[in-house]
Amino acid sequence: MTHPTTGRQLAVEHPNTRATDTVQDLERQGPLCPGAATPPPSSSRRRRTRPWGRSSSMKWTPAASTTSTRRSSACFPRCNLPPISEKYTMDVGVKTDVVTVNPSIITERFHKLEKWRRPFYRVLQVYENASVLLPAFYNTRNTDVSIRVKYVLDDFESTQAVYYFHPQYLVNVSRYWLSLGVRAKRISTGLILATAALELCEEVHLFGFWAFPMNPSGLYITHHYYDNVKPRPGFHAMPSEIFNFLHLHSRGILRVHTGTCTCC
Repeated sequence: MTHPTTGRQLAVEHPNTRATDTVQDLERQGPLCPGAATPPPSSSRRRRTRPWGRSSSMKWTPAASTTSTRRSSACFPRCNLPPISEKYTMDVGVKTDVVTVNPSIITERFHKLEKWRRPFYRVLQVYENASVLLPAFYNTRNTDVSIRVKYVLDDFESTQAVYYFHPQYLVNVSRYWLSLGVRAKRISTGLILATAALELCEEVHLFGFWAFPMNPSGLYITHHYYDNVKPRPGFHAMPSEIFNFLHLHSRGILRVHTGTCTCC
């Protein structure tokens, strides 16, 4: 895929002849989100970012959720449209600055947005003014469905912004973690978010990042805090990702929270 303005090659897994047209259309709507290709100025760096995964280890972090999250000035990204209804608020809070949407969710839960679009719009409204972030360029078959998210929000006159990870950033992040032993067909959305947070923020605190049937206290837990649906075998390398997070935690580079939150 060739960027229509700079002429630089944009890598996707399965390039096709429609890719350039898609990027040109995106350019007219706004720039691609470059990830951390260019370090942000110090004035725009967040002091603290708290990425929220979906592990049920968050059921044991109640202090992280209510008063502290609403008062905090930290950035709160969440992974892949997790429920934040009243049923879960005590554990996961409600504050959301960025929410990611995996294209597979749009395909499986919302019929690629080819039929009824209002249910998808209503789900996004739960996160109020949070920006929506998609990995639209992991492969070209997911690109069209990701672009429809922008059209849906425009049709409903939503003020929520839509961003797409730059394809070269996704390639670079995957290669980096592969060099550290994360061998899988895809790295997880949580790992991409955590990587971006490390590049953009002075402090990174991870919540809900866990990949084992027991939490550190020895209690059996479900895979997500709202269900026990696991990724397809061989698709992600979740244990390897968590071991890398724990290694970074031991070096003081980030904080992995699996118990009651006392960070802020």
